[in-house]
Amino acid sequence: MVAAAEMDYTAYRREFQRLYEGHPLFEAKLDVSVSELEDLTAEALMLPSMLQEIDPLGFFELGNLLEQVLRMQDDGSASFLLHAGRRLLQALEVPIYTQIRLRNIMEMTFDGMERATQQERFEKLRGVYPKIAEFCDPARLDGYKNAILPLPVDNVYQLRLVELMLYFHQEKQRIAQCDCCWNYFIPKTKARALYCDRIFDGQSCKKRGANLKRRKGPEQDDALKLFKQLRDRMYARMLRYQDAPENQRDRLIPMTPMQYDEWETNARQARREYMAGKIRAEEFLRRIDTTHELTSYNTVKQELLPEESFWQKRVAADLDFDPERKYPASFMVLDLGKPTDNPQWQYFTREALIQKDQEGHQSLRDQYKKNQEPVSD
Repeated sequence: MVAAAEMDYTAYRREFQRLYEGHPLFEAKLDVSVSELEDLTAEALMLPSMLQEIDPLGFFELGNLLEQVLRMQDDGSASFLLHAGRRLLQALEVPIYTQIRLRNIMEMTFDGMERATQQERFEKLRGVYPKIAEFCDPARLDGYKNAILPLPVDNVYQLRLVELMLYFHQEKQRIAQCDCCWNYFIPKTKARALYCDRIFDGQSCKKRGANLKRRKGPEQDDALKLFKQLRDRMYARMLRYQDAPENQRDRLIPMTPMQYDEWETNARQARREYMAGKIRAEEFLRRIDTTHELTSYNTVKQELLPEESFWQKRVAADLDFDPERKYPASFMVLDLGKPTDNPQWQYFTREALIQKDQEGHQSLRDQYKKNQEPVSD
């Protein structure tokens, strides 16, 4: 799992981004030609070879996914060619999306849990992503010591969850997060370990750790706190954008898995330089604030305001959040709070409820939260 979280997709991501942003198939125009889809397909089929050495499992999975896309039958619609092209790109994103999910599952499970028990780590995961915890519950392995446990695994992501289940089922090794580089490592002893042995700029994190600990003060604590808040916000946006229907994405801040991965890669590098004392807090925050969320770069006074969105909370609470299942087809509200002799019922469709929650409208959100319990999925 540690190795999978650190696979370097930089070159692959660059080629994917080139197709996503520059291929003629996706240019705004009235007609899309078959030759453009054929050209995109030819280029898309070349990209998996870039993963053959660094990610053999991802390479194998891409082969199956692309084959399924190529078997799509033309439905005769005017948008079929464009739809087929987008499906190709969605397939190519899967290895990146798998790594992003793995990293964030590990972030929720292992950050600040270096001295915790396996049960405590698992309970932390359960509190954030209950469905993932249900899938990789180590209790499922009990009673199968000398037998085969049937575990249906359909993709690499599910395989990583099985690995996580096996990890929780043992006590000899633990995964920790380095306070310097913020990557994951397996401590060599049972003693508390804050730093790994990775070498950056000729010095290991373990050797640099003592200096970091002496130098760490309120300014650094505030800067790193803002870093984590920005990271959580970007990840929530990515999930929200990924799960939204295509006809509703124009209302959201665009954040594809590739865009998020690029932001996180650059932000991690800036964090390493900041922790090593190469840049000051102001420059660190300036580099990670690519979407201009912060009003200033003074760590003492700066506070990142939360995005008031009930939608975000639902997505963060459930990695497999499906608005089609979680929102009723229609919803009615009788507002008795206003002084009127003739209160009127308000009717909302599922689409209206989703849009309101995405935009963070407080009044409707509160009304819906009060009335959502009786609504079945």
